[in-house]
Amino acid sequence: MRLVWADLPTGVRGLTNGTDTIWLARGMSQRERRVALTHELVHHYQRHTAHQPPAVERRVEIATARLLLPDLDAVAVALAACPSMDTAAEELWVTRRTLADRLGALTEAERAHIVAKLA
Repeated sequence: MRLVWADLPTGVRGLTNGTDTIWLARGMSQRERRVALTHELVHHYQRHTAHQPPAVERRVEIATARLLLPDLDAVAVALAACPSMDTAAEELWVTRRTLADRLGALTEAERAHIVAKLA
């Protein structure tokens, strides 16, 4: 796998050809790079070679969030200790959107676990 830093179009943080190369946009923060690389690796492992429809992108975003935030105890601690979602995301080394994706895709059991930890 080859990683290439590139000047990508505005709003595009990463791309993959699905075979051997991932391009990441220059100028991202470490958290943004971590999320973008994981997102593109999910595309790679699913063998996506072209732009994907919104439903597929959404599944990739959720898979990315699950990979980067597997520890629900850490998520609960960050949510309890931090004054905002932005701060909690920073504490967890992800973007706000990734944290929101993880929280939005919780199973009932995961949701109950977090609620119990926050109580």
